[in-house]
Amino acid sequence: MNDMTVDAAQRAPESSDIVFTGHDDEFRDLLRKGALLEIVTFGFYRFWLATKIRQHLWSHTVLDGDAFAYLGTARELLIGFLFAIAILAPIYLASFLLGVEAERAQSFASSLFGVFFLTFWQFAIYRARRYRLHRTAWRGLRFHMDGSGVSYALRAMGWGFVSIVTLGLALPWMQAALERYKMRHTYYGDLRGDFIATGGSFFKQGWLLWIGAAFTAAAYFVGPVLYELTKQGAWLLLMLPTLPALVFIYARFKALQWKWWLEGVRIGDVRAASTLERHALTKNYWIFVGLFFASLLAAGIGAALAIGFLPKILGVVLAVFFYLALIVQYSILWRTYFVQRVWRIVVNSLTIHNLHTAQEVAMRLDASPPTALGEGFADSLDVAGF
Repeated sequence: MNDMTVDAAQRAPESSDIVFTGHDDEFRDLLRKGALLEIVTFGFYRFWLATKIRQHLWSHTVLDGDAFAYLGTARELLIGFLFAIAILAPIYLASFLLGVEAERAQSFASSLFGVFFLTFWQFAIYRARRYRLHRTAWRGLRFHMDGSGVSYALRAMGWGFVSIVTLGLALPWMQAALERYKMRHTYYGDLRGDFIATGGSFFKQGWLLWIGAAFTAAAYFVGPVLYELTKQGAWLLLMLPTLPALVFIYARFKALQWKWWLEGVRIGDVRAASTLERHALTKNYWIFVGLFFASLLAAGIGAALAIGFLPKILGVVLAVFFYLALIVQYSILWRTYFVQRVWRIVVNSLTIHNLHTAQEVAMRLDASPPTALGEGFADSLDVAGF
């Protein structure tokens, strides 16, 4: 190794800091205004709100002193959604008419359309991710994604069938295979991505959670069956622990999944290390559950009192008001505790290694910008995220 190589290695830091600098109050104000405008505009403001949320998250994520940038626009999302609706509307109509005109074949037809929409759902997820990546930049250089959404959807459906047959045991291998496909078609400039984590490593870390989920699901289904057989209400008590158990299991699963995924991602030689603990998201999820049920209880009591003690028209108006308030509260809670807070916890757990290898990266010449049609499909199928 010559002196120039030694000097370059000494100048290039082995690890780089990445932090989230966003403030809770700023994000909460953004959500409050956005949720109210969504109601006033009958949901159409969600394209602007989604854009503002992404701009907030990206711009407050700072890697090695430089923040990420989200370059997408609400107009792109709106146009993509309208095109997606124009494409999907005839399919929805055909599904409805087929079910009405052929009642004896309805269940079979419904199954075919169900498989179609599940496949299309996976296609939409891939295309939406491709759009968001191309609208993401760091130090003036965009990320990029190619590959086939159809190929990804078929892979996802095949692995989904295997996971169902194996009662979920194949899920870690399914996720590893799909992440490899996505990352091997992901680029930062001309630097290609990869995914090296394995399904086996994920399974070894999460098999106890799978057993816990299996017992929880069994208790949920066995209780009502035993009640029907014996008419003894005590059997329904088996269902009581299922909600807290599911919250606990899901929170730990998501933390495990985040850490496994982050440490498996590669962009060239750039890699991440995460200190995320298994319990890191549990408190977050419990706060959401507690606040949502408190909001649900308050809205229910308010609506019942309004209908029961006020003149009919006024009571109905107030009941509708409580219902809309609950929708606004749910939207704020979900985006706060499942999006922004999780983002902050995950980002602040990271250390990025070998970032210096991404310093001399050039833009891919074939990186043509994808349209927001994929986001439109995802939004119309309710899988667009935040």
